Amino acid sequence: MSTFTYQARDLEGKDVSGIIEADDARGAANSLREQGLFTLHLVPTMNARPATVVLPSGATQTNGSFTPGYTPTMPNTRRIGEQSSVHIAPFLVSVPLPELAMMFRQMGTLLNAGVPMVQAISTLSQQTRSGRLKAILADAANTVANGHPFSDAMEKYPNVFAPIQIELIRAGETGGLLEGMCNRLADYMEREIDTRRKLKRETLYPKIVLSVAGLVILILSFVQSGMGKSGVNLVVSRIGFAATIGAIAFGIWWLGRYLNQYPAFGAAWDRFKMLIPGAGDVARKYATARFARALAALYSGGVNLFRAVEISARACGNRAIGEQILSYAPALNNGEGLSGMLARSGLLSPLAIQMARTGEQTGSLDTMMNKVADYLENEADTKAHQVAVVTGVLALILAACVVAYIVISFYVGMFAGIMQEGNQ
Repeated sequence: MSTFTYQARDLEGKDVSGIIEADDARGAANSLREQGLFTLHLVPTMNARPATVVLPSGATQTNGSFTPGYTPTMPNTRRIGEQSSVHIAPFLVSVPLPELAMMFRQMGTLLNAGVPMVQAISTLSQQTRSGRLKAILADAANTVANGHPFSDAMEKYPNVFAPIQIELIRAGETGGLLEGMCNRLADYMEREIDTRRKLKRETLYPKIVLSVAGLVILILSFVQSGMGKSGVNLVVSRIGFAATIGAIAFGIWWLGRYLNQYPAFGAAWDRFKMLIPGAGDVARKYATARFARALAALYSGGVNLFRAVEISARACGNRAIGEQILSYAPALNNGEGLSGMLARSGLLSPLAIQMARTGEQTGSLDTMMNKVADYLENEADTKAHQVAVVTGVLALILAACVVAYIVISFYVGMFAGIMQEGNQ
């Protein structure tokens, strides 16, 4: 058994410190979590001497701190962190999720091999293909080299690192299990990537049908409205019309991305999506599955249950559902169990709630919440496939009706003109 000195925070937010015995740092963190404490700092009390690593530049690292004046040589070390999470073009300041997942996976591998944190970040900065992520990691290396944790560096970039990513890394830092937490975070992000790919795959057919139908309708309307006009004038007018439609579509898309950064608009939009027949149920199931999987990852990483629920609610991808969960979450601080809180929220089916209750009773809440997430994702996948097929068929029928209307209108107008000329 080893002895560890800890600093933690209880459910009421009060700071607590003391000494605990455990086989290793993971066991100590788990013991504190079972006592309802959120670990802030955990270190062994019997170190013969601090571990020292010699860096390539000759600087030394001792227990995560660095000799003064050391700054790693990094490419493109300009400061690009932003304080505001609202941007005119939010799609230009983010980093693709696959890039982040690969970064955390490689970081876990490097740390597990014994590479010092700042050297691992420096290596990743040099290897990544994303220019923005390269600059972020360069700034993070400087932050860590000055004695700050990596989670503090991540907090500078709220449009790149989600709260769940920051919290998991912070839990790994305080519990001394950062390499394992990086791999766990990479696993979580890869599951999220798979979920997004499933959604894109299921909605591909309806998108193609709607796009082709829209193109056919535009072509027919161009031909019909251009009858009797000269070729040059027809082409010019049609190109101008198409450019106007494209500009309007892009403006609507950009405005939606911009306004979605504001909580009120985002929640209202998510509520509207859940009102759509079929698709709303799919959105609800995927959001609750994300919540369950995020909660499992955070809780297994040693994060306090209330804090884990709070972060998971914001990571579910649906602000309306997140607000609903947060409205019931304070009951956890009053002694209510997670299953009871979820039952009152009405978000999960009785089977999923029973699975969560079993996890509470057996002490394997993280495992059961992962199973709840799998169950919800399977239901969502099945429902999404059904909705995609029905939507594709309906879109095809609708397009056929519109095309038929345009063609009939064209011939009716043409024959009406012929009959009128004949009568004259």
